[in-house]
Amino acid sequence: MFGDSHLHFRNFVRATRCRGRDPGGTWLCGDGRKVRGGPPALPVALVAMAGLLWLGGAGAAYGFSQSDVDTLMSSHACPGCDLAEASLRNADLRGANLAGANLTNADLKLADLSNANLKGANLRGAEFEKADLSGADMTGALLQDADLEKVDLIGTNLTNANLENTDLENANLSEAKLVGTSLLGANMKRANLDDAFISNARLDGAEMERASLRKAVLGGTSFDGAHLKRANMKGITGDSVKMRNANLERVILYDATLSKADLTGATMRLTHLEGAVLDDAMGLTQAQLDDACGDAKTRLPAGLTADSC
Repeated sequence: MFGDSHLHFRNFVRATRCRGRDPGGTWLCGDGRKVRGGPPALPVALVAMAGLLWLGGAGAAYGFSQSDVDTLMSSHACPGCDLAEASLRNADLRGANLAGANLTNADLKLADLSNANLKGANLRGAEFEKADLSGADMTGALLQDADLEKVDLIGTNLTNANLENTDLENANLSEAKLVGTSLLGANMKRANLDDAFISNARLDGAEMERASLRKAVLGGTSFDGAHLKRANMKGITGDSVKMRNANLERVILYDATLSKADLTGATMRLTHLEGAVLDDAMGLTQAQLDDACGDAKTRLPAGLTADSC
């Protein structure tokens, strides 16, 4: 009912506003009124509309229903519930069913959501700092702009989830499933993605300085323009991985096997390629390799070489 009310209210104010006085001291108003003295009072209709807006918005000030919160806490099940902006800090929600729930801007710091069902949940802007989401099913969840700093996401299923511009600094995503996941522009500094399964995911422009991806499986994943300085990618495997224009300065790629990787324009200053298999890499130039280093086991496209580290 009130979806466009604030816009209508603003336009009404503009139409009825009394902007100034003529030389005789009469106020001239947008709705045709002429008022002597002043300043003039607001029209009755304007005051009434303001009251309606206040009443209409008051019930939705927090977006959630306390009865839904009570139901969730007592039964650990509230699929599809509107819990926007609810305070669930430190809540014990292990194994809770919150599929399709709206938790936009909710406070879930330090909450235990391990093994919870969050399929298709709307978690935009939610605060999860130091929460436990290990083993949770977050397939198709919306997490844009959410705060997941220092969150435990071990073994979490994030298939087709949207984590664009999400804060995942120091988060633990080891053994997590990231299939078709969007992490565009995410902050993943010092995040742990060891043994994660990352397929057809988008990490373009992500901040991943000092992140750990040891033995992660990467298939068709894009790191274009990502900042991976000092990341540990030892033993990663994958095919058709894109790292175009990525910053790979001091990245550890020991024993990495990347079939048909696209390294066009990547910065490779002091990148460690010992034992790396890159013999069919695309876009790799001798100039890039002159800044990197490898060893006798390093495999590169024909005609390219790397000095020993």
